[in-house]
Amino acid sequence: MKKSSKAIIIVLAALLSLVVLFCAAASAFAYKNTARIITALETSDEPEDDARENDVCIGDEYWIRSTQPISDAYISGDSTSLDDRQKETMKMAKDVLESVVKDDMTPFEKERAVYLWLTTRLKSETGMLTVIPTTSEDSDNPYGVLKYRSAVCVGYATTFRLFMHMLGIECMVVHDTSLSHSWDIVKLDGEWYHTDCYFDSDEGTYRHFNLSDAIMAGDHEWDRSFFPKAEGLKYNPAVQSAETVEDVYAIPAFAKAKLDEGETSFSCRVEGGIAREDEPVASAIASKIAETVMQGYDNKGFEYYWADLGGGDYVLCMFANDYESYGPVLDEEQESKVDEAMEDAFGDMYVPGGEWYDDVMNGEIGG
Repeated sequence: MKKSSKAIIIVLAALLSLVVLFCAAASAFAYKNTARIITALETSDEPEDDARENDVCIGDEYWIRSTQPISDAYISGDSTSLDDRQKETMKMAKDVLESVVKDDMTPFEKERAVYLWLTTRLKSETGMLTVIPTTSEDSDNPYGVLKYRSAVCVGYATTFRLFMHMLGIECMVVHDTSLSHSWDIVKLDGEWYHTDCYFDSDEGTYRHFNLSDAIMAGDHEWDRSFFPKAEGLKYNPAVQSAETVEDVYAIPAFAKAKLDEGETSFSCRVEGGIAREDEPVASAIASKIAETVMQGYDNKGFEYYWADLGGGDYVLCMFANDYESYGPVLDEEQESKVDEAMEDAFGDMYVPGGEWYDDVMNGEIGG
């Protein structure tokens, strides 16, 4: 869906994250997810779920439509059955694939290249990832995403699926049960994985890339009786790159070192696995790391999840995000004029960018 204004999102996310961090030991501060969930809730009352993939309306406005005619034409090399809009879409998609995908890549490597393009390259080309769409038609399908660099969640999901199908990789667009959000589920080596490019937009940290049902369920809800079961973790980058620490008490030092190095995505597992009696300790440590990052690092959010590989082998996957990187970048004069206009309109209710964090921690907001 459309992103809310930067100032409102930051304040709401901060308030809600405080509740999460101090009241739920197993949860982590999730700035962007909270903001997007808030946006997702701005839909009609209790919409009915549709047990199908295509021709589903999200948020009462954006439609999940099939793109199979385009991918079939690309694979066959015969585009005579396509209309002009479809032909243009196929040409734009083909140009992107030729720029990021190499013939010797594995299906996973091709998927990852597309994910990174959708979550990072659009921002570098336009200055902001999700611009104001001219119409819903321009933002919920591959034509709008590729031509105007404008997308809501449906646009990301359908464009990712188009790329996957053009590459010969099985993929479906998934929607949540409240018909307020959509993402993808992709099949690699016989196993399905969830990927949400929209939730990871601006970042490309792999936070929502190739997740199992168990992990994705942390902030998504969908009809599991209709969509394929996703149990794979083999192609989850955080699991793939996990480093080994001596014991659970070495996790804080590991996380601190990665944060100081400027890493935004890092993971670790405990040598020999985590004994059952140490599971509460490990959970508490992860929660306290998230709390400490929020309190001790300016404008930084922190999320994590545990990937259970069985037999006590858990991977702690951690993601750090800078608030300053979100939204459009303004020069000093523009920022000053925006602050002036906001202060004129809202008075003391408005907190200029960069100052909200200190005010939240001092109890001046949300107290």
